[in-house]
Amino acid sequence: MSLQKTFSEEIWQAELEERAERAALEFKAFIKTVAQLRHPIRGCPWDLEQTHESLRRYMLEEAYEATETMVNEPTADLIDELGDVLLQVVLNSQLSSDTGRGRIDEVVKGINEKMIRRHPHVFAPKNEAITADEVTEQWAKIKQKEKPKAGAEPIFKKAKKVHPALTQAFQIGKTAKKIDFDWHSPAEVFDQLQSELKELKVEIDKGDEPKIAEELSDCFFSLAQLSRHLGFEPEDIAQRGNLKFLSRFEMIEALALEKKLDVTKVGQAKLEELWSEAKAKQKEMAKS
Repeated sequence: MSLQKTFSEEIWQAELEERAERAALEFKAFIKTVAQLRHPIRGCPWDLEQTHESLRRYMLEEAYEATETMVNEPTADLIDELGDVLLQVVLNSQLSSDTGRGRIDEVVKGINEKMIRRHPHVFAPKNEAITADEVTEQWAKIKQKEKPKAGAEPIFKKAKKVHPALTQAFQIGKTAKKIDFDWHSPAEVFDQLQSELKELKVEIDKGDEPKIAEELSDCFFSLAQLSRHLGFEPEDIAQRGNLKFLSRFEMIEALALEKKLDVTKVGQAKLEELWSEAKAKQKEMAKS
């Protein structure tokens, strides 16, 4: 049975209205809760000490934790983590309100108007059937029109605002490609990476710390570009390596527990032995 035959516009609108009303009530209560945390006299001492600068790390941490729950089917964990991200939005908005620089209603109003403005194919009087790629192109054109007509904008202005570092490197590479300032193949990038690694080795042998840091940064940048040329997001790849290590070490801990060993005291040689055992075990599990 097709979706068109089963879909009811009347039911959809009624359910949307009900959800919006419930959300409005809960959001109002939440705004009051966060404002109370910042009450000048009865507020929470920790919240009263915060600034936008001090809250930056929490915005990043909560966003990362939310993305970790977005890889599978939605769960209670996702709802919880999205709530933590929302807290950062509302708390930072409250700080802005306290200093007279903006309010949460302006934040919500601004993003709502932007979504409507940048989706004319949905909100215009006559809906237009366009593809996802056309939506992306349309978004970019509308965004460009919204920018003030100043002088020429620096090519990498957008990339300067991107975080974390590997994602920023990815964005720099994408922008460089648009102006034909990019390697033409993964092989070329790989050669560049090898060249950077050789330069790093020279500085490591010399023991020159400032130059080691400089060459190491070149290696990270080149590796991010190699990821891009191979069709991968460098941040995702880096996180995959982290998760692989953590997963394998958890297996090491399980093996050590079976052998009545303390991983904090067995030493490097034994840990390497357990690592190899865990690696072999993981390969067997992958085959089955």
